[in-house]
Amino acid sequence: MGVIAFASCIADQDTFASRALPGLRRVMEPDSPFAELTTTTSIHEAYNEALEHFAQAPDLEALVLLHEDVELYDPEFCALVRRALADPDVAIVGAIGARDVRSLAWWEGTMAGRVAETRGVLDHAFDDPVVDAVDGLLLVLSPWAVRNLRFDTDTYTGFHAYDVDICFAARAAGRKVVVADLPLMHYTKTGYGDERAWRAADAAFRAKWGLDAAVAA
Repeated sequence: MGVIAFASCIADQDTFASRALPGLRRVMEPDSPFAELTTTTSIHEAYNEALEHFAQAPDLEALVLLHEDVELYDPEFCALVRRALADPDVAIVGAIGARDVRSLAWWEGTMAGRVAETRGVLDHAFDDPVVDAVDGLLLVLSPWAVRNLRFDTDTYTGFHAYDVDICFAARAAGRKVVVADLPLMHYTKTGYGDERAWRAADAAFRAKWGLDAAVAA
């Protein structure tokens, strides 16, 4: 059996310590490596550092990228990840996502998956787990994805578009993006954060992928 690696981009150590860390302690296997990433400019660059590092691991089974405000609940999380990646065509697994995605507002598509968050439980089931994109609160990357995909630092800066864009890149390469039942709690503050930056990233995303469905102002 290989290893499942974990990485988190941490802006607030207190949030990480109270939210993500208890979950990591609950689910990580004894040989699971963890990378603490920090950046004030680009999550794309930070996550690429993790991909470059773990791409060298010959026994890698998966790389789990999670937000600092996400707590993983199931002690069998690693077994769930292995099950979700059993299909070699699956490149990226998430907890919640959607089909028919036309912009960074992926939730405007046909949603699938389940996540508990501060606003309540969003439950769209797993009847059809194959999606266009998943929410970046949790990204599980297959070994193929770690070695062949990168977050697009040429098109984007900052902290938006990284999740939907890499899902589109995986699908463009002929791989699948799926949702799986990965119990967690997302202590989200809701909203876009920097809305102007989000809209700029959305415009860049739609231009890159030839989409014409602008998000309403």
